[in-house]
Amino acid sequence: MNKQSDKKTFVRLMSVMGKRLPLYLLVVVVTTVANAVFGIVSSYLLKDILNMAQTGDASELLKSIVINVSIGVMSMLIWRFAIIIYNVEAKRGIATLEKQVFSKAVRLPVSYYEANHSGDFISRMIFDTSKAGDVFGSRFRRVVAPAISVIVYLVPMLLLCWQLALSMLGLSLLTLLVNSLFVKPMKNVGTVISKDNATMFEKLTNLLSAGDIVKIFGAGEKLTEDYKSINSRFTKHLHKQNVLSGALSSLNGCFEVVCTVLFLMIGVYYLKTGVVTIGALAAVYTMYGAFNWHFLQLGQYMPELTNSLAHARRVFEFIDMESEKESYDVKAPADKAYIAVEDVDFAYDEERQIFDKFSMSINKGECVALVGESGRGKSTILKILLGFYEPQGGKIAIDGKAYGEYTLGQIRDKIAYVPQEPYLYEVSIKDNIAYGKPGATMEEIVAAAKAASAHDFIMKLEDGYDTVPGERGNRLSGGERQRVAIARAFLKNAPILILDEATSALDNESERLVSEAIEKLMDNKTTIMIAHRPTTIARADRIINI
Repeated sequence: MNKQSDKKTFVRLMSVMGKRLPLYLLVVVVTTVANAVFGIVSSYLLKDILNMAQTGDASELLKSIVINVSIGVMSMLIWRFAIIIYNVEAKRGIATLEKQVFSKAVRLPVSYYEANHSGDFISRMIFDTSKAGDVFGSRFRRVVAPAISVIVYLVPMLLLCWQLALSMLGLSLLTLLVNSLFVKPMKNVGTVISKDNATMFEKLTNLLSAGDIVKIFGAGEKLTEDYKSINSRFTKHLHKQNVLSGALSSLNGCFEVVCTVLFLMIGVYYLKTGVVTIGALAAVYTMYGAFNWHFLQLGQYMPELTNSLAHARRVFEFIDMESEKESYDVKAPADKAYIAVEDVDFAYDEERQIFDKFSMSINKGECVALVGESGRGKSTILKILLGFYEPQGGKIAIDGKAYGEYTLGQIRDKIAYVPQEPYLYEVSIKDNIAYGKPGATMEEIVAAAKAASAHDFIMKLEDGYDTVPGERGNRLSGGERQRVAIARAFLKNAPILILDEATSALDNESERLVSEAIEKLMDNKTTIMIAHRPTTIARADRIINI
């Protein structure tokens, strides 16, 4: 990536702070100047003391102490107040960036999650966002503060002895030039580390998401070797980054020693020639220590800033992904059925044509079963009706209105969905059911659970409705998870019900309980079900072959 790209990334990252950016920038400047002023007044106090000691005239000593100490105390009070504001604003900036990433995650289309590994998504959400947020927390200030401090210290140094100040400025510029050689290698290795981290997340989630399959089929050794391989590569690049950082720190340490020796040599020369007094030389020396340290810091932290910008670039690539549309430009067919699909074309890609002029119509209150061979598009037509995918051609209407006349949110408000593998979040069962109707009362939640034949088993759990079912609901049986999902659908009470093989993975007793719950749920609903079992198909008013 070129410098122009880094500049655009930096400007965009700073814009995340919005109207609070000027305050953030102001306190960065104020903390830096206040800290530098404290160092300068200490140097000037030293100058006055040495000059008075040399001349033997201490009449102005008390005045000098009072003035310099007063300025020093005031600068530290200002610094403390400003640094508190800085920390608050930096955390606010990080939080805003995290919110933007999370907000984008929930607005991405289903196609993104089906096409991308969850490990890459998690890496961007956690690792890259954290590294990008470091710009607000430290990386930006560690580059700006030395630059400002260098200017603040240089002014009094020039006033005290411009010859000595310019000589040392030249040496410091040379160290900065050498430091700049580390910028590109540090940025490159940071980009590789980010990608390796994403791959490690992928390998790890593969292992965690299917632990039973890993054990049954003996895939653990292969997955472990894959993880070890990428982890070794990650460690290698991390080691390279540490070597570069260590080399940069060591180099700066050498520069610091060399510059100090050269300063003393040049300073003694100017002292002998009468260009500078002993007091002024001591003051410049103490200020030069801070001046040179900040110069070295500038060279050291610039590569770290560019490294964080590499992570920010990945974050913005994620944020810039196309969001799910609010509505699809789909016209209404001539068919006046409650749900009408006419001449729909759809393909996931050029090699996966699913529908070519597919049509179907469903009357209000009717229950239809979609049957057909695997891969013919039964689940796909449900995804299209749910607005997860936009058809490439054709017309669709619900309740006499074209899909294009609804927002996707309005379409989904009309549909309750019970999948084959219901997803339960790691929150209480009460909250899992309440997702069907945000703001539902406890009475409504319990009524929905009773209708779904879930209330009795919920009450037998240790914490009842407050029980957390575990990740993906793994503390519950398949039938129990399904009944919680049906309770959620009951609570939503949408006019259209979509069932995607909701009983296919259950044992006989669980299927009986779930089927009873589904029968009640289907009452006065227009229902579309994917079905293979004869008992499920028999429940339908009509069969549609796909």
